[in-house]
Amino acid sequence: MLLVLLATLGTLMAVAGWVSYRAGLQEAGEMFDARLVQSTRVLVSLVDAPLSELNDYPGEPIVLRGWHGQAQGVGEELAFKDGHAYENKLAFQVWDARGRLLLRSDSAPLTPLAERVPGYADVVIDGARWRTFTLRSREGRWFQSAESTDIRQELATDIAGGTLTPLVLSLPLMALVIWWSVALATRSLRRLSHEIGQRDPERLALLDPDQVPREAQGLVRALNSLLQRLDVALVRERRFVADAAHELRTPISALKVHADNARLAQDAGDRDDSQRLLADSVARVERLIAQLLSLSRAENVGGVRHRTRLSLDALVRTEVDELRPLAMQKQQSLRVDLDPVQVSGDEFALGLLVRNLVENAVRYTPAGGTIEVRVSHPGAHAVLQVDDSGPGIPEVDRERVFDPFYRRLGSGEEGSGLGLAIAREVLVAHLGTIRLDRSSRLGGLSLHVALPAGD
Repeated sequence: MLLVLLATLGTLMAVAGWVSYRAGLQEAGEMFDARLVQSTRVLVSLVDAPLSELNDYPGEPIVLRGWHGQAQGVGEELAFKDGHAYENKLAFQVWDARGRLLLRSDSAPLTPLAERVPGYADVVIDGARWRTFTLRSREGRWFQSAESTDIRQELATDIAGGTLTPLVLSLPLMALVIWWSVALATRSLRRLSHEIGQRDPERLALLDPDQVPREAQGLVRALNSLLQRLDVALVRERRFVADAAHELRTPISALKVHADNARLAQDAGDRDDSQRLLADSVARVERLIAQLLSLSRAENVGGVRHRTRLSLDALVRTEVDELRPLAMQKQQSLRVDLDPVQVSGDEFALGLLVRNLVENAVRYTPAGGTIEVRVSHPGAHAVLQVDDSGPGIPEVDRERVFDPFYRRLGSGEEGSGLGLAIAREVLVAHLGTIRLDRSSRLGGLSLHVALPAGD
């Protein structure tokens, strides 16, 4: 930042110096042009009449000599009692109507300073540039005054230098002030960076945005938001690992027992029974792991950053068709009534929601029972309703069944208690709601899910 600011200041100073030089050159030109005219008119008033009184004009022009000493410096260092060091940069000539040179300064050449045409002219004489002014008197004589352009450029350079020199000399002081200001302004940021760098990974307390400059408060708020999401993710991860370890311990122990029994079986009948039990245990572990992964996926959906518009009725029909073989094994009637409705969300997560709700209904409904799945669009929400003729859930347990791994005793069905927990996580991410009630038509459980309908 210091280098950028100094480079910017240096560039601005260079531009300011060039502008000052151009402005000074213009102002000097206007002033010296006016002085050329004035000098020429003064010369006319002083010598035009006396030259007319000369009856016998000599062949050589009259030469007025100026001061020709050596001097260096500026201002008073160039001025003396008997002259000025710039006299050799000024010149004048007087010509008669026949083109004879009558009078000149010793700094003027013998040839005309410019063409004998009234007005200004820029000429080059002996490699030097001159600014001239020509005026014709009433007697027909031509008066010419000239000035070396070096004077104008020196004046413009002095003006620009006078403007730029203090700025250039103050540049180191500016660098020091800028460095001090930047260091003071970023002190709180450095302290914040140090605090974050020294913070323990397990410590995700929020930062105080009031301890940093206003320009950085947005960054701190964004960082706090990230810390909150990380904290939630870490808590979820710890809970998932703890729950998975706890829930997998028993079925894995059962697997080991059945495997040992199959290995140590004395006859083919015992071996077949042990292998059947082993296969059932493997299926239970497989289903538990699948539901654990589904729960983790549902929890990680979060705010559903990548939404897509999809047809809820088509999604429900697909999931129901995949579960029909399970219902047919239990000789259940699985009926659907689907109205077209669009929703916005994550297709996998919503499919997981539908699959768990319908699968729970199929599993907990007795053989020969009925399950009805309906999709409707009564207003601003899309409604999914799953009714069954099973035993239902008592009102006192309707809140607890959404907790992971909670299962009601005496249901007669094996499971992990994750289906409704997965459904709740998906609905939280999609701003939806779920309500449990008793089915007025089938007598079992009625699940009522509401999701914001898509436009």
